[in-house]
Amino acid sequence: MKRTLLVTMDFAPMFGGVANYWTNLNHFFPSDNFVVLAPEYDNSLDFDIKQNYLIYRKNLLTKNKWVWPKWLPLLFETIKLVRQEKIEKIIVANVLPVGTVAYIIKKFFRIPYIVSVHGLDIALPQAHTRKNRLMKKILNEAEHIITNSNFTKELLMKLECCGADSVIIVYPCANINFEKPRQNILDTLANGKLKDKKIILTVGRLIERKGQDKVIQSMPMILKECPDAVYVIVGQGKQLKYLKELVSMLNLDEEVLFFCDVMNYELPGFYESADIFIMPSRRLENGDIEGFGIVYLEANYYGKPVIGGKSGGAVEAVEHDVNGLLVDPLSINEISGAIVELLKNPEKANRLGETGRLRVAKKFNWFEQAKKVIDILN
Repeated sequence: MKRTLLVTMDFAPMFGGVANYWTNLNHFFPSDNFVVLAPEYDNSLDFDIKQNYLIYRKNLLTKNKWVWPKWLPLLFETIKLVRQEKIEKIIVANVLPVGTVAYIIKKFFRIPYIVSVHGLDIALPQAHTRKNRLMKKILNEAEHIITNSNFTKELLMKLECCGADSVIIVYPCANINFEKPRQNILDTLANGKLKDKKIILTVGRLIERKGQDKVIQSMPMILKECPDAVYVIVGQGKQLKYLKELVSMLNLDEEVLFFCDVMNYELPGFYESADIFIMPSRRLENGDIEGFGIVYLEANYYGKPVIGGKSGGAVEAVEHDVNGLLVDPLSINEISGAIVELLKNPEKANRLGETGRLRVAKKFNWFEQAKKVIDILN
């Protein structure tokens, strides 16, 4: 593998899909030829010293209001590392602004670059003429483009700025952590409010796209058929206040529970205790859409049936009636109907969950996906 530099604004210990995606892929790259440039976060040193590849942490965006563009430090730090580490290829995990840096470096130093896209990062720039034009230049000059789903690849093809042969689909995979969860969380799940309950689980950021609001609105219909059902929401986000107000308005304070301070290593306790996983993600008017949905695979890994929205790349993570069910993410009737169907038919729920577990083991594992990236870095 050629000596490669990954430049990213999202990297562990930061939470999020892009950070998890590249952190997991990196474990399978030849460590002596792989270097990472990423922002510094709280506890980043604790993470970095455990890795077998070099990680450089820098302040990549300036806070000086008189400096424009804000990513000038990112450019300078990348150029310095390219020279210092004798870099032969660059991977950028974000089209803007990181892709702009790779584009400039290619023009001046003739170092090829690869762009990783995830859906939203190519949808949002299209609303701005200048950003859209710049994005197309970056994608057109890329040696390869890595996408997280066939859906994202189709979005790229509509831009008409790259050939299909240059696009490589590298699927996200389940993020499995085998550390023991905090005992008090397991006690809550096993002996507290959730004892003898049918648990409906969502894990994800509390944002409009994820669809927690629609599941909450479905709960009165679900409880009529399954009075022992409880909806457990794990995550943080700007919609927390709105979602809690919605719960109170519907008098669901005992039936909808929020867990906002859960660490990644604690998630197995939630997945193992759940009966159903649901995230009815939907497309928003600003183009925000689910590029894939790793959490569906994580739930499947634990043998749980999943319910997803018929939107974006979620339809690749969830195959209808194979490892879960797909619903209209805006339909309260379809959401409640799918949940009730699985709660009342444990045989079907078990079949979907077991098929999902086998599917994850065979197709969606990081080793197989990392090999695709290594092939284009040779």
